[in-house]
This record gives sequence, structure tokens and C-alpha cells, in this order.
Amino acid sequence: MTIPARKLHLVRTLTAMQPGEASPHGLRRLTRADIEALGRLFYAAYVGTVDYEGETEPEAVAVVRAAFDGDYGAFVEDASMGIERDRQLVSASLVTMWNGKPLLAFAVTAPEWKGRGLSRQCVAAAMQTLAAAGQPELHLFVTASNLPALAVYKQLGFANAGAA
Repeated sequence: MTIPARKLHLVRTLTAMQPGEASPHGLRRLTRADIEALGRLFYAAYVGTVDYEGETEPEAVAVVRAAFDGDYGAFVEDASMGIERDRQLVSASLVTMWNGKPLLAFAVTAPEWKGRGLSRQCVAAAMQTLAAAGQPELHLFVTASNLPALAVYKQLGFANAGAA
């Protein structure tokens, strides 16, 4: 029997945000045309991590399609961001609506691009977009043992809102 990983619920207030830094090269909004590429990115990003549960690449594509289709709450295309390098998505953050509030449903970076601040830049751009749209906060759930993700979220000002 596998014991489910403990998740932390984090939240970031958006109303008091400072103006953002310049948009990084290759930052753009994600669209349905990105589903296949995002699935490949998700698969590459999750394999070997604490969040990997044996999914295949086609299953990762299906998860992305489900996100766009609203299976994880209404998809917020304006706040879902990706960064490209050499015409390939290397980092992405997908935002959905959860209990009437924006939720950072997924944030991933290709293994060879980790440690360069790309995920932070995607999430920061999403936060700027949500703040400009009048959203007061952004929520997320993260595996408690995912220390690299926790470090990024803490750097972005997310605070613990309770365990899930």
C-alpha cells in the first residue's frame, strides 16, 4: 500500500503586489495548441521526482487536456504561462479556478532547465495577470517533501494556509 504524500495548502495575496520585472524572453500565454507539448513537458518534469506516480507520457498529455477541459476547475488561459527556448516549451504554469479562487494547478520545468528561475518567472507572470484582473489571491497545493518547489513558492511570497 502506498501512503499518499502530504500536501500543503499555500496562498499568496495579490492585492499588494509590486510592479513585476520585465517579462523574460519567450514568456507567453498557453493555449490548447500547446496540449501535446505540455504533456511531454509534464512527463519529463515529473519523472524521478516525489510527485511521479508512474504515469506515462500519453497519460501526462491526458492530464493537460483535462486541465484545459476544466476537469480541475475552469481553466484560466490568461494566467496560464509558458516559457519557450528554441521553439520548445521548457517551463509552464497552469491556473484553474478552485472554490471560486485562482489555483496554481501545475508548475513544471524541464529537468535540463531547472535552477534558472523559469518556473518562478511563469508563476510571477500569472500572479501579475491575476492581480490586474482584480483577483485578491492565488492558491496552490504542493507535496510537503518537494523542497525545490517549496523554495520557489516561499521566494514568491506564498504562505501556509493549512494542510490538505
